[in-house]
Amino acid sequence: MTVLIIGNGVAGISLARELRARESSPEKLAVTVLARENYDYYSRIRLPEVFGGESMSAELLALYKPSWYAQRRIDVQLGKDVSAVDRARRRVLLSSGDEIGYDVLALAVGAEPARPLLPGSYIPGVFTLREYDDAARIRAASLARPGPAVVVGGGLLGLEAARHLQLEGAARVTVLEAAPRLLPRQLDSGGAALLERLLSAMGVETVTSARLTAFEGRDRLEGIAFEAGGAARRIDACLAVLSMGVRPRIGLAKAAGLATARGVVVDRFLRTSDSSIYALGDCAEFGGVALCIIPAALEEAPCCAQAILGDESRPYAGTVPSNTLKVAGIDLFSAGAVERREGMEELALEPGERRYERYLFEDGALAGAIVIGSRARARAVAPLVGKAATAADVEALPS
Repeated sequence: MTVLIIGNGVAGISLARELRARESSPEKLAVTVLARENYDYYSRIRLPEVFGGESMSAELLALYKPSWYAQRRIDVQLGKDVSAVDRARRRVLLSSGDEIGYDVLALAVGAEPARPLLPGSYIPGVFTLREYDDAARIRAASLARPGPAVVVGGGLLGLEAARHLQLEGAARVTVLEAAPRLLPRQLDSGGAALLERLLSAMGVETVTSARLTAFEGRDRLEGIAFEAGGAARRIDACLAVLSMGVRPRIGLAKAAGLATARGVVVDRFLRTSDSSIYALGDCAEFGGVALCIIPAALEEAPCCAQAILGDESRPYAGTVPSNTLKVAGIDLFSAGAVERREGMEELALEPGERRYERYLFEDGALAGAIVIGSRARARAVAPLVGKAATAADVEALPS
């Protein structure tokens, strides 16, 4: 059987690894991964390091050495842009004109960055950040034209980008966030307020509830106009990094006639509307939701691998959103519910100026947790999320 995987990000490579873990014989199972980029699988969250301080090559960001793929007989082909899927013939067409056949196809094509439809949004100096080449272009632009920089979007990648621009020596770095607080999917108001204070101490200014109106400049970016607090504002900028979320890549699937909504619609075995095609990672939509987060891809991969090999004993049941990261040098953990619902119990702790903890309990279980400033505490709490626990249990955990 030949399994062809389109995409060599976390979803595609995790699936290839899981397939090989279950069937090591290349004669029984051939695993081929087609990568649109010219780089081996790397960590996207580390992309801001490329333009912060010393230049970071794609090889240094790579998570596995070439020997890792060779030992597992995973054939990764770089620079292969798939332009169409011929479902009737079970072949994919490359933009080069070549064709590759498959018995089972897995779409792990990821997502694309959002870009606002505003005046000047494509002017030189305005960048999105999703792939290695994006980061390399941002670094080149910041070195060629140093000055004030703006990051649009106060999510995880946006805050990392802001911190590394500041480390690179930008004259001023400002983060503009449309939501009322930073990291709105991961933090409550108290945690976001602490994060904002810590960023300010590092020299990164944040403006929340900011609505963009225009990118100003003719031949190059000169400033950004926005509204905040009911007033029109403007800020000088030589460079802007857009980190405004992502949209699942569904073009390939849609053109092939697969069922799509926001993402490629899949069942609990990550199977699409075509029984020989699967989808996972940022491009997939399960239960009406396209999470577009790394934990979902990691949990989907083993379920998908088993199903491809004919074992449907491990259906995918969805993912509880969680993040354990170092955001701009600050340890942060978030899992489960962020907003308190009716009937929930709450435990809030503020053990220090750089620490914050908040826990939500529902029906005798830990429904949500936020921990800032303590990696040890986060590690102790993480296994309890979604499981039976009380406030006393959490308070008794080692810190």
